[in-house]
Amino acid sequence: MTKPKPQSSVPGVYYRDDGAPRWEVKVRWTRKGKRDSLPTVRYPVNPKAKPGDVDHLKRARADAEAYAIRERQSLETFGKPHALRGDAWTLRALLERYLEDLEKGRIDHKAHRTERSTIRMLLGHGKGHNAAGFPDLVDKWTRDLEYADFVGDGAHSLQSLLKDRDGNPAGTGSLKRVLGVVRGVFVRAERSWGVEIKNPLQEIKGLSVSDARERVVSADEWKKITKELEQHEQGTQDAIAFARFTAARRAEVVKLDWPDIDFKNKTALLRETKSRASKSVDRVIPLPAAALAIVVRRAQPANAKRPLAAEQLAALGLSGPVFTSGKGKRLRADTMTQAWTRACARAGVEGARIHDLRHTRITELGRFLTAAEAARVSGHTDLATFFRYFNPDPVETGKKIDAMERGHQGNADAIRKAAADLAALNPDDFAAAISAAIATRMRNAAGR
Repeated sequence: MTKPKPQSSVPGVYYRDDGAPRWEVKVRWTRKGKRDSLPTVRYPVNPKAKPGDVDHLKRARADAEAYAIRERQSLETFGKPHALRGDAWTLRALLERYLEDLEKGRIDHKAHRTERSTIRMLLGHGKGHNAAGFPDLVDKWTRDLEYADFVGDGAHSLQSLLKDRDGNPAGTGSLKRVLGVVRGVFVRAERSWGVEIKNPLQEIKGLSVSDARERVVSADEWKKITKELEQHEQGTQDAIAFARFTAARRAEVVKLDWPDIDFKNKTALLRETKSRASKSVDRVIPLPAAALAIVVRRAQPANAKRPLAAEQLAALGLSGPVFTSGKGKRLRADTMTQAWTRACARAGVEGARIHDLRHTRITELGRFLTAAEAARVSGHTDLATFFRYFNPDPVETGKKIDAMERGHQGNADAIRKAAADLAALNPDDFAAAISAAIATRMRNAAGR
């Protein structure tokens, strides 16, 4: 005989045993002819739990019924369920709900990975110096949260407690990124979930960020690092070197496929690259000799009797990712970072991030390209951002200025001497000299 399912006398509370056993609560209502509902809430049941355990059949039913009754009473009293009122939420609950939306694909945008890791860090599910999370902050009721809980010099503010990867106080830029994620959670709660809630981060003020970075990788440092990178897979070495000589970002490098490489014109198409307008844009970059040599070597057929030239490789119709792991899979951006960090440590190079390769190359490009040309290569859509990456050596700049001024001074001296020589001639010789000079210029122009 089939054992009857457990029942509840409270409307909207059901027992389910398809999959993991649980009590489910469905709260539905109609207001002004419009049907609405809350997300289904589940209370897990463990058949082996002891009486009093949170997942015991009767305890889980009691909790489910209490939730359903509270929501119904709030509907009758305030015209909306308790869950849609701001005083029903702690920051932790908001963050967990948002994290659930991320993991179930209800939120899908470019920053979802950053948001996931930031929320996990705040909840204490991360690693490193912030692994303990921020319980005093996230366990506060949202109605009690103030801007000072996040920003300020108070001992318990997020700004005072947040650490960077080295254990030092987090910089203003890092803090603003975290605050941006939290603000987005409040915005979603209000606009998508229908929660009447106060957003303490409606306006983020008093945080000026100077994210210009002057660190470039010197030739000597690059030599030491590449020596240590030899301990890593060839695909990782090549991807890092390609980034070094093209100023491409990690994500742009690992997304490259062979059809994106134009061997004939020596260019690469970078797809869905970052832009200031938050839109994914494609851009074409030139491949300098060092970068072209990398892709030409990687494109060589395994059975080729002799190396093929770039023009011959163009006719092969190659497919798949350009940079792969030892198992032939597309290289991950994090793999590049990990290899770089370990190689720098072994080489004794301090304070160099892999993104500094981009600074380094942009600074080099700025020496012989106009700012607009270099920005087109680097993918910067505004020069203000570009100049945060362009870090010219003051000594080299001074030498260029001196050379330019010497050149101008030399021209001025030559002009004065020519003028003096011409002035000393009689009118006929003066006219003949001018005619001869014009004829010489015309012959030179024709020769070019």
